[in-house]
Amino acid sequence: MVIFVRVVLATTVLALGLLAPGVALSAQAANLDATKAQIAAAISRAEHSRSLWATVNICNTRRYPLTLGIRGQMPDLGFPAWLSMQIQVNFYSQQKHRFVPVPKGAMLVRLGRSSHGLQQGGGTFSFNPHTGLLNAQVKFIWRRSGKLLGQTTRRTTAGHPNADFGSPPHFSANQCRIR
Repeated sequence: MVIFVRVVLATTVLALGLLAPGVALSAQAANLDATKAQIAAAISRAEHSRSLWATVNICNTRRYPLTLGIRGQMPDLGFPAWLSMQIQVNFYSQQKHRFVPVPKGAMLVRLGRSSHGLQQGGGTFSFNPHTGLLNAQVKFIWRRSGKLLGQTTRRTTAGHPNADFGSPPHFSANQCRIR
């Protein structure tokens, strides 16, 4: 009797193991068949989401002297897409009375392929003493099958305590002064 149960259990596990990839592939194929209208709606939701943000999460701390950290968060679309962020650091120009791009202050952060949830990423930039006031803008990019689905840009803002890897923890600011 015990042998019979083991055989049935092993057969059931084997059958489920063979069936599961087919079910997973069917679900994945269904996600790949999003219509143009569904894609446009998903991009619009993502671009207008409160979960889409950029922040300064490191600003010249004892642990990270003369360093600016930029962190961004972006929502997935509900179907597989490649997510990335283009970070551009800016400094405040006294002559121009506005923020201007820092030469060589850009970085592409690839977040990978994802379908559901929120994805965070970021980078750090080192500066000389007395660089001045810095901020950044982050271009959030969604792609699929090599095609651009959508993109939008955000400047760094404060008030994002769930930004990972802050120094100190939960630090979030719109600007950083390197003294």
